[in-house]
Amino acid sequence: MATQIKRMYLDFVTRRYTSNFPAIEIVSDSAESSSRRPHASYAAWEKDGAFTLRCYSSLQGENNPKVSAKRQPSTQTPALGIEEAIYSYDWTFGITLIEGFYWDWRKELPDESALAIHLVLKPEPPEDGPEAIPIGAILSTLHPSRNTKSIWEQALPMVPKTAAEMAKTGASAFPLLNYLSSGLMLGSNVLASYGDNQKNWFLYQFFDEKQKCPVVEWRINKKVLVEYGPLIRGTLFLAFHNSVKAKAGTVRLLLRPQIRYCLKDEICYIIPTHQIDADKQVFIDIHPTDRNESGD
Repeated sequence: MATQIKRMYLDFVTRRYTSNFPAIEIVSDSAESSSRRPHASYAAWEKDGAFTLRCYSSLQGENNPKVSAKRQPSTQTPALGIEEAIYSYDWTFGITLIEGFYWDWRKELPDESALAIHLVLKPEPPEDGPEAIPIGAILSTLHPSRNTKSIWEQALPMVPKTAAEMAKTGASAFPLLNYLSSGLMLGSNVLASYGDNQKNWFLYQFFDEKQKCPVVEWRINKKVLVEYGPLIRGTLFLAFHNSVKAKAGTVRLLLRPQIRYCLKDEICYIIPTHQIDADKQVFIDIHPTDRNESGD
């Protein structure tokens, strides 16, 4: 098993950014250019007119996951069961400004659905390639933020005062403490989708018209960027199935981040990666393998 990691940064200019049909130009996606003088195509911010931003995207996950295994029926368990092998795929999206082209890019974002992050699940071949099955998804943040306590401060009031109390209650009474012991929690915290009587984010699934495949979408509200910063991380948990008739195939997992300034249309987003060749975008080609191939 091996983990693939893909990263990309790009500088882009958007004109008519509050309209239903913004014009997007990729100015640079080369690491060497970050230390050079600003490109002549960079645009100074103009209200409802133009802006320049730099964004960062990354995607990582297992290259050769095992497909979920069907258990054979028996007299004791007549129904077919599925032994799910679940794998996590992590994405990151961040936005920053460029020296000489500063503007308050967060101020003009709408309060709701300011960002949309897509993970496109495209099987190859389309007819009978492997199927990626979403099992769950999270949005990760670090604490303490502007207005939240650290994970240790959150857990402290729940810590038993004595060993006797722990013995009486059992660890199951303290789920947060169990969660703190995991590697995920030591480095980050899962952001609740709803808090302080306001929605932070939600998930949405749909069939993509052009890619002709399923998409999992994170819709992220402006308050998340203000509270936790303009670098957002999420995880999609997937299981994989293979057709018995299919030859070896792949699932292309494509990251498609988007930002919204159009207040008139909730699905009108600026998608910088639409201007990039398909083979240069941030994606992972996943090759699910049958358990028998590795002796499992």
